[in-house]
Amino acid sequence: MKLQVAAVGVLVFGVVAGCGDSGPKRLRLTGTATFDGKPIPYGDVVFTPDGSQKNSGPQGIAQIRDGKYDTAGSDGKGFAGGPTVVHVTGLTGPGGKLLCEYEYPVDLPREDGAHNIEVPKKGAAGAAKSPDDI
Repeated sequence: MKLQVAAVGVLVFGVVAGCGDSGPKRLRLTGTATFDGKPIPYGDVVFTPDGSQKNSGPQGIAQIRDGKYDTAGSDGKGFAGGPTVVHVTGLTGPGGKLLCEYEYPVDLPREDGAHNIEVPKKGAAGAAKSPDDI
């Protein structure tokens, strides 16, 4: 009886351990990130599937370093593709001041690719927001 219980436990563990790659497919996205035409020194970008456009899947995250990002980077996670809301937070450096914060919708390909992020002046920290920007 104990042998049967142990065998079932090993089988269940093997099935669970083998399911590690069964989640939704994550795609790789790379690109540049600029604010008012200049590279964003430090920050992050979050790619959220746009539910208002009936898109779902994993949210992507990437660090911005010296004006570049890669969802396959050290702390990055791939994205779902399709209609997406991109949220950019730019800082002057590690632990630095908020430089910009900006969000916009975009339709991204459902394959690995590149997308350059250009935050306009209206994305500046403390910039007044009009009702159209919300």
